[in-house]
Amino acid sequence: MRKLLRKVSNVSCTLINLNNKRETQYLASLFRYELMKRTIIITLITLWCSIRAIAGVVDHDVMYKAYLDNKIATWGIELKKYTASQQLSADDKLEISNYLYGYIAFLLIDIENNKSEINKWIDLWDEYLDEIEKVKGKRADVFAYRSANNAYKAKVRTGGVMIYGARSLNDLNRAMNCDANNIVAIELKGNTKFYMPSLVGGDKKEAIEWFEKALKIIDANPTPLYRWNRCAITLCMAQSYEKIGNSTKAIEICKKELLREPNFTYLRDVYLPSLQK
Repeated sequence: MRKLLRKVSNVSCTLINLNNKRETQYLASLFRYELMKRTIIITLITLWCSIRAIAGVVDHDVMYKAYLDNKIATWGIELKKYTASQQLSADDKLEISNYLYGYIAFLLIDIENNKSEINKWIDLWDEYLDEIEKVKGKRADVFAYRSANNAYKAKVRTGGVMIYGARSLNDLNRAMNCDANNIVAIELKGNTKFYMPSLVGGDKKEAIEWFEKALKIIDANPTPLYRWNRCAITLCMAQSYEKIGNSTKAIEICKKELLREPNFTYLRDVYLPSLQK
């Protein structure tokens, strides 16, 4: 009887040890699973933050679609969201600058009703450019955008062309001296030649040369940031040919651009039909 009890006891201890071992293995397996899960979550969060940092705050697709749809007022809504962030890097502010460059020009179409908003964006842009200038390698961009901002100030502020117009031309020359291939500076060169009266240096044929150069540089290294600029430059080039009496070439440019970007609403529905009348 004692031997039997001893055997039963030994079996029970064995079962208990076996159960303890299985429980320990289960707990170890559960711990490894939780650890792996946390590691994956941390990795995904880190990856998302890295992608977000690279992508920046600007949604280029939204901005480009708004441009194509001829709904530039959408830019104002988006810019308010972007500029509300307190964690903007110099690169973020530089990207925002390219859209301020286009958006303020849009607001200037109706200066009287938009003057307050124009001045608000101009002042914010000045702050951004001062901060961007502190970053090495950004001087050409800063001078180019300051040139545009001063040109806008010439439209809405006391002193006009005499003060801000002169500053705009000076900044543009400084931008070109820093980087002769700066896209915005080249675009501005073309715009300056297009809009200036011939008596003070305006020349539509020379404007075309600058626009062609800008397009070549953009097409050699296309980026989401300059997609709207490409469309705008193409439109200005077509308008330049129209102004010098070559509507046939202007129509050719428009049709070629619509093959590339069929949703360019203003070009498709307004400008090209006006040439074909």
